Amino acid sequence: MTNVRYAAERLEREGVMALIEAISIHAKPGCWLSDPARAARIVQQVAHPNLRLQFDIFHAQIVGGDLTRRLKDWAPIIGHVQIAQVCTGVCIVSSLVDVLQP
Repeated sequence: MTNVRYAAERLEREGVMALIEAISIHAKPGCWLSDPARAARIVQQVAHPNLRLQFDIFHAQIVGGDLTRRLKDWAPIIGHVQIAQVCTGVCIVSSLVDVLQP
């Protein structure tokens, strides 16, 4: 946590928001931060105003799904939402809209 806090403080001095993102182990095997819930807990525990969660739709869906609840619950700590489709063969961009609409 000390390194994360240091990075948030250092980037703040440069006027840059610090973001952390969980990367699914399916996309990057061995990634130390592969669970979006863990990434959210880190942001909450560090509690630095310049540290936010990068919420990646693709990785969040792969690791647990429940996108709507997670977006609502983590809205106060999300600094960026990255939208990418979870592919199972052929990716059709229009199907992503169905996930994002209520």
